[in-house]
Amino acid sequence: MVHGSRPASSPAPLLKGVTSHPQLSSAAVTWEIDAPAERRTAVDAVLAWSDLQETMPGRLRPCANPECRRFLLDRSETNRGRWCSMALCGNRMKARRHYQRTREAAAE
Repeated sequence: MVHGSRPASSPAPLLKGVTSHPQLSSAAVTWEIDAPAERRTAVDAVLAWSDLQETMPGRLRPCANPECRRFLLDRSETNRGRWCSMALCGNRMKARRHYQRTREAAAE
């Protein structure tokens, strides 16, 4: 949905009929989400995604490994993170590039 080419409106059917109600306490105002049980997890995911896009714009993005379906939340100072995990995708991608360079050098 987000990784591919679908428009941002594609989760709209998941949110149809979902409402939120304020809950008052002495400490704060919180919001209770009212969603059908079968869509609750999907609704929570859409709301969490939206919250991250608002609070940390540009920090949530897909992994640079085209075979990976994960996302990364880049907390680095430079905002240049590329992989969901250095141990998984980062190492694999670097190893692939190194292998390609050594094969090309050997072919010359």
